[in-house]
Amino acid sequence: MLFEPVAFKNLSLRNRIVFPPIVSWEATEDGLVTDTLVERYRRIAAGGTGLVEVEACGVTTSKSPFLIRIYDDKYISGLRRLTEAVKAEGAKISVQLIHFLRASKSGWHEKVEDFTLEAIERIKADFTAAAVRAKEAGFDAVELHGAHYYTLASFLSRLNKRKDNYGGSLENRFRIVREIYEMCRQALGPDFCIGIRINGDEFVLGGSTLQQSRIIAKRLAEIGINYISVSAGGKQEDGSWYTGYSGSRTMPPAYMPEAVNVYLAEAIRAEVKDFGVPVITAGRIPTAELAESILREGKADLIGIARPLMADPDWPKKYMEGREKEILRCVYCNECLVRDRNLQPVECVVREKKAK
Repeated sequence: MLFEPVAFKNLSLRNRIVFPPIVSWEATEDGLVTDTLVERYRRIAAGGTGLVEVEACGVTTSKSPFLIRIYDDKYISGLRRLTEAVKAEGAKISVQLIHFLRASKSGWHEKVEDFTLEAIERIKADFTAAAVRAKEAGFDAVELHGAHYYTLASFLSRLNKRKDNYGGSLENRFRIVREIYEMCRQALGPDFCIGIRINGDEFVLGGSTLQQSRIIAKRLAEIGINYISVSAGGKQEDGSWYTGYSGSRTMPPAYMPEAVNVYLAEAIRAEVKDFGVPVITAGRIPTAELAESILREGKADLIGIARPLMADPDWPKKYMEGREKEILRCVYCNECLVRDRNLQPVECVVREKKAK
């Protein structure tokens, strides 16, 4: 199943392997696409991946140096260069749209409780405009970032303490995501793929668990979302920038079991499979054999392979050609995550050592 074609919405993928979003910090300081970024994603596509998901792309003007941006038309040409390079290698390409909460070096962190209703309207408009630009730039799909500690995830979370229509009940916390989806759908048309990444569990005291995520996933399916990518953790409440236990569940390190987060995707898939909504799982899935078993056991529909593809972009091709012994294996040391935290270009240390 892993290497067989699959189709949903407007996407026809050559296999069920997805390279999920992983920030590289290789845009320009103003967020423009660089040659390095184009080559990074072209190389992943050339290795045989079915769907390449471009890392978090900012829909807001809030400062975050070296993060890819899409809040202005000036970014379209660079993003189009990226989509063309990936498509030329036979893969499909989506982009993850992100609105993030601001923070300062003093320790202050913006919260969803801080947003005025006017600011919420701006967020919705920013996502919609970004989605239109993404379609113009040649992306095959857009993914709303509703996971970890970013804005949409923070609205969805039980930690959201707003007292108005955007907080309190699950339906109220879900409201902004529903409204953004509906605005994007109207702007993009009925046939364009819109997906979302959510947390299966936030793994922080007082946060959302699988109990809430299953309901959220069903609501997403009911309003028409085209795929759900299941992540976990990554909450600021458990430490800064993917530290603490919550952070470790986002990118499970070597000491955690293989496929440690797959049960979250399995439970969510049970809620949405009757709607025909495919589910992506990810998190320490090092081999094609393991990925195949997840698919055959009905725990997910697509497999996110991030760090192993950073170690060896030819991971899919080598498996398909019977050359798995030649694969440069990820050791899940999470040096890539350390670089991410330090806003350094995110590369695989194993691959770097092999190149020397």
